[in-house]
Amino acid sequence: RPSNSFILYRREKHVEIMAQYKGGKTLNNNVISKIVASMWKQESAETKARFASLAEQEKKAHMLKYPDYKYRPRK
Repeated sequence: RPSNSFILYRREKHVEIMAQYKGGKTLNNNVISKIVASMWKQESAETKARFASLAEQEKKAHMLKYPDYKYRPRK
């Protein structure tokens, strides 16, 4: 399943956050997600548009690689 714009943003920011807290507190994914979510809410429209564009590119690449893919959530 292709990543959406927030997931791409989180993936990029995860590395930065871990570098900031290196040697200090250990952060789990829940804490990192909360930090990134607050960062995302404060980002400019241009930054969000950049990640939306990256998500669209990833979606197109996914469609080419898996043309018959259809998301089917587990029940």
